[in-house]
Amino acid sequence: MGTTVFLNSNKNDGFTYRMFYMDDMENYLRIKSNDKLVQISLKLKSEKKLRRIGTVTKSTKTIDIKRKRGKHLHIKSNSYGFNYEVLNNKKSFDTVRLSDEISDWKIPLDFIMKNGKFLYFLQQGFEKQIFVTLEQIEPYRVKKEENRRY
Repeated sequence: MGTTVFLNSNKNDGFTYRMFYMDDMENYLRIKSNDKLVQISLKLKSEKKLRRIGTVTKSTKTIDIKRKRGKHLHIKSNSYGFNYEVLNNKKSFDTVRLSDEISDWKIPLDFIMKNGKFLYFLQQGFEKQIFVTLEQIEPYRVKKEENRRY
């Protein structure tokens, strides 16, 4: 990953803000953290708004990622993609809690890193993503009766 910039927040909201510039030095990850949570967002030069990647709960070492199946599922491979920079440079989580409108999964980070695949598209995107199929993560599905967070 590229350069790190610490931001002085005048919000006085109890959060620390940091920016991690990607190698292109135009796009960056914004990290908003306090003693309990870390919110990770992606800012693209081509977009005005931040894209929320996920929220890390420090006590459980879990990143919570919400997706909309119709928008985020890669149809041809039947897989979800994850920002590789975030997963590869993780320091505060070892589990990915993925949820969409149909299912919830608790996936070990090591599983994604060892079994995920990089898909290469004709037109390169803005971020490197690692993909795992719905079939691969099926063993990590959280049953409704075990799902206490929702």
